[in-house]
Amino acid sequence: MNKSYFPQRIADLVLWYTNYKSKLPNYAAELNLTQAEIDSEVAYCEDMINAINLVTTQKGLLKSAFENRTSVLNDNNSKLKEDIARHKTAKFYTQAIGEDLGIVGSSVIFNPDTYKPVVSAALFGGAIRIRFTKKGVNGINLYVRHKGTSNWKAITRLTTSPFEYQPTLAVEGQPEHFEFRAFGVIKDQEIGVASDITEIIFGE
Repeated sequence: MNKSYFPQRIADLVLWYTNYKSKLPNYAAELNLTQAEIDSEVAYCEDMINAINLVTTQKGLLKSAFENRTSVLNDNNSKLKEDIARHKTAKFYTQAIGEDLGIVGSSVIFNPDTYKPVVSAALFGGAIRIRFTKKGVNGINLYVRHKGTSNWKAITRLTTSPFEYQPTLAVEGQPEHFEFRAFGVIKDQEIGVASDITEIIFGE
């Protein structure tokens, strides 16, 4: 008996399920199928199509939400900064008021021995988008490994954020679980301690 064929790519599965469920009733006699059996297989296909389409829809909504968040933060933060600057010129403004409102920055001494990068990973347009902040360093060295393994592989040195990383999957259409970490870099030398590990599943 020939091995049954199923597409490996998620994007191809919707077309495959749609074709199968629409044409299966045409071969009811040849395949000795009852109407109940046909209805059952059609329901399987429809459930899987709906599940795939739901992910696609949610990804679109998430992307839109991220874009909206960026726009709102950029616009409103700019306006709020102007208002806060005005508050600080008020006749009865004091340092204590500023500290209570959280609008007075604290002076933090940079220590290269304890510096720890902050790194995040998110799916974005078919790639993994890595974000980080320098906070006193020239850049970061970024490392990756498969979750459950021990060896870290250097990806690249980053000096600007964000960075889009697109790994090659071992099996096309089969998601893989990645972990990332980073070290701060000053004058080509790694300093401080490793960032917290951030992880993501890529290829769904």
